[in-house]
Amino acid sequence: MITNYTFVVIERDTGGEEHMRLGKDAAKYLLEVGTPGKWVKDEYDVSLKDIMIPPDSDKKADIALLGIPYDTSVMGRRGCKFGPKGVRDALVFSDLYDAGLDMDLSTDFAVVDYGNVDVMQTDVLETHRRVELVVSEIYKTGATPVIIGGDHSLAYPDIKALINSIGGKVGVINIDGHLDVRVSHHGEISSGTPFRRLMEEPKERPLDPKNFVELGINGWLNSRFYMDYCRKQGIRVIPAREVHKRGIEDAVTEALERAGDGTDAIFLSIDIDGLDLSCAPGTCAPNAGGLLSYQALEAVWMIGQHPKARGMDLLEVAPDLDSVGVTSIMASALVMNFLGATKKRLRG
Repeated sequence: MITNYTFVVIERDTGGEEHMRLGKDAAKYLLEVGTPGKWVKDEYDVSLKDIMIPPDSDKKADIALLGIPYDTSVMGRRGCKFGPKGVRDALVFSDLYDAGLDMDLSTDFAVVDYGNVDVMQTDVLETHRRVELVVSEIYKTGATPVIIGGDHSLAYPDIKALINSIGGKVGVINIDGHLDVRVSHHGEISSGTPFRRLMEEPKERPLDPKNFVELGINGWLNSRFYMDYCRKQGIRVIPAREVHKRGIEDAVTEALERAGDGTDAIFLSIDIDGLDLSCAPGTCAPNAGGLLSYQALEAVWMIGQHPKARGMDLLEVAPDLDSVGVTSIMASALVMNFLGATKKRLRG
């Protein structure tokens, strides 16, 4: 259910009065979206719609949503360019209180949705340039970005924007079934190359392998060549099998220690295929044996409230590959947990 369609036209007010406006060079790459509506009207329920502010608001948002409808870099089954719409549609089911976490988002918390990036479906590098520009501008507002894709190649510009925005180092935790450290994919940039690019391409403050953690790697989905590369570089790989045996809390505690060691910020990247296919069938490469829903939700809750947490992307949700919408609902729950964790980080 989508209501209240609005065209996003936002520019930074140099006077500083419009807190959430983006610069005009970034604003021109934003497209309209619908905001989540209410499932059933109830005077006692508070929904995500009720805490959302417009992009030209003079109020301050804590979270900035951004969609990137792009899947050209997927080498297998496509469809995740529809991920932003699928996840936004599923957010209609979300109220703002979680009894298990005892977290209430209905007061003292605001969310802005900047719409979708106007991508170039046949040009990977131009799309990445636009995404990096827009996300860099979002960081200037002080809001924490939650980016919904789209294929996993987008982790490169998403994280590069954070590197641009701080004066220090960035640590990364990647929840995924795949390592995504390919040299290339048949000579091309793909959804399998973002993290190698982050370690090798930036001229200033590239991703340090010792601050990069791969969490949930699983199944017959990777090559020994790339696992050997990770070991040689000092990347910590925590496979899903280890998580199942060891426990998610202990695994995430280690991941945070490594990602936060000597860094100034931590970014969480989630490929939905890091979750078991029972939880996330609608993705480009469904994963038997991946993280279960509780494990993924708990990981996001723990990572998002870390003092250095500064953003999340959620990628590879392909609604058309899921006949009943389970994957979009799972993804929306991960988004909501990150929102709750962010409020806990900011407000205690």
